[in-house]
Amino acid sequence: MHSNRHGQSHVAMASLALCASMSFAHAATDDLAAAPIDQLKRVYLVCDRAASRQLLDVATAVHCSYVSEALLKRAFGGDFELLLAWWRGAKNGASAPKYTEQ
Repeated sequence: MHSNRHGQSHVAMASLALCASMSFAHAATDDLAAAPIDQLKRVYLVCDRAASRQLLDVATAVHCSYVSEALLKRAFGGDFELLLAWWRGAKNGASAPKYTEQ
């Protein structure tokens, strides 16, 4: 019996964590919608460098994912190839094709 209660406790905690993370995600996407594109680009590159050197913790990985999605949509009109072209140039210090927010 004890293990069943223990399992229910884990499910309740996981549900609470999921609700909290969904609330955080909504707030984060609102903030990213208002962030300047240059800031999104800088954060994207910081995330890229960090992820290439170490395993990111969950919160950082989620934040970087949101930044990536916002950058893709807002700076490159959803065109992943344009994002890749910019990223390749930016990580090597060169300029890359630019797309402005619509």
